[in-house]
Amino acid sequence: MNQLVLTLLCVLVFGVTLTHSAGQAGGVSQRCLCRGKLQKAVKPRWIHAVELFPPSSSCSKTEIILTVSAKGKGKGKVKRKLKVCLDPNGRQGQRLLKGKGKQNKKQRNRGRKEKIKKFDDKDGY
Repeated sequence: MNQLVLTLLCVLVFGVTLTHSAGQAGGVSQRCLCRGKLQKAVKPRWIHAVELFPPSSSCSKTEIILTVSAKGKGKGKVKRKLKVCLDPNGRQGQRLLKGKGKQNKKQRNRGRKEKIKKFDDKDGY
């Protein structure tokens, strides 16, 4: 009796785990921040902040999230900030990715030599 109950319990647990894992493609779940339709372009003057998320273990895609200002509707017309996902394969997305790369290089290369090279014209050098 105990062996029969134990065997049925093992089969039940195996069946539940098999059906649960069958719903996931390849056993990997994607937890990307950008879902649905991606924006191709956003007016640069509306952009307040840019967040860049490179591919990681939780999401295999590069994601660009922009914080943009939007005017509210109605009497108050309060400006509010919205988060929008930009298409990294689009024209503006590619330009933004290139610009971020250059900006990071500049920050890394700043060192003591660059600070010493700077001088004032007032001293006559």
